[in-house]
Amino acid sequence: MDGSNAETGNDTRDVKHLKLVIVLCAAVGLLVMALPIGGGSQLRAIYELDPLEAVVYAAIFVLPLVMGATALLRPPLLGWQGGVALAGFVLGVVRFRVWDAVPRLAGLGLHTTLVVAAITVGTLASVTALLRPELPE
Repeated sequence: MDGSNAETGNDTRDVKHLKLVIVLCAAVGLLVMALPIGGGSQLRAIYELDPLEAVVYAAIFVLPLVMGATALLRPPLLGWQGGVALAGFVLGVVRFRVWDAVPRLAGLGLHTTLVVAAITVGTLASVTALLRPELPE
């Protein structure tokens, strides 16, 4: 039981860690958005302007959090769960315009840097989970 599948030759040890990475990235992103850092909660400020928009921003991190937590509690991490987590993180890539933020990451505050990092790492982990789902034991 070294984590490899003799039939396909795929090593699944690293894949098992993806669900934890997805959960951590989603939790960090959601906490940074929800906690009052630097004067107030970003999620609350968005809610006061447009409640539906706040739901969309919350979904960026809630979808991957639910998928990763479900896979942690009831393994394995299935391909469709990786796909749903990816959908949430890709929504974050678009909403936060990550492609504009990454080149100037050094000049951004800790809040934005944490959100961009959580979205970027979470997206990579979700793509990997989608392409290489965890095999049942």
